[in-house]
Amino acid sequence: MLTKEELLEKLANKYDDWYNMAMSFDISSEQAKELVQEMFVRIFDYVKEPQKIMYSDTEVNTFYIYITLRNLYYANTHTSCKKNPIVFSTDKITDDNFEGMYEDSLDSIEEKQKEEALFKRVETLVEDWYWYDKGIFNLYYHRGMSMRDIARETKISLSSIFNTLKNAKEVIRKEITRD
Repeated sequence: MLTKEELLEKLANKYDDWYNMAMSFDISSEQAKELVQEMFVRIFDYVKEPQKIMYSDTEVNTFYIYITLRNLYYANTHTSCKKNPIVFSTDKITDDNFEGMYEDSLDSIEEKQKEEALFKRVETLVEDWYWYDKGIFNLYYHRGMSMRDIARETKISLSSIFNTLKNAKEVIRKEITRD
């Protein structure tokens, strides 16, 4: 029977692998280190039976760890604005730096417009899909349901949902890159 401490030791032995996985999310080195540390804490806190996340007595389930890292990454990037709100201070604005700030805000507006156009393009594309594909896509992307939640609620197999979403992403990717 594997203990939590033994599991953490096995995880620590593969720290470089987890760090490289975290770096694949295109984040800084410090953020990757922080993400790996969060993963260690999460595994220690939430995994009740360590042997369930092992391939064998000696090999850790790397896919499980990757998914944990990915989920932590998404949780951190989507809530970072709530945790670290942007505070604007007007006491540092001078005539010299105001013009540069104005140009930066114009670039930001242009980026937002491009992003909105992209989302509208995706919405238009999805409108023409078969009802099943459109329904699964909307549950996943607009309602934020996980694939497992969709499978549980709709009684559709997880593999069917996975394949539908994979194909949807591929269609969107091809259409967007073509445009």
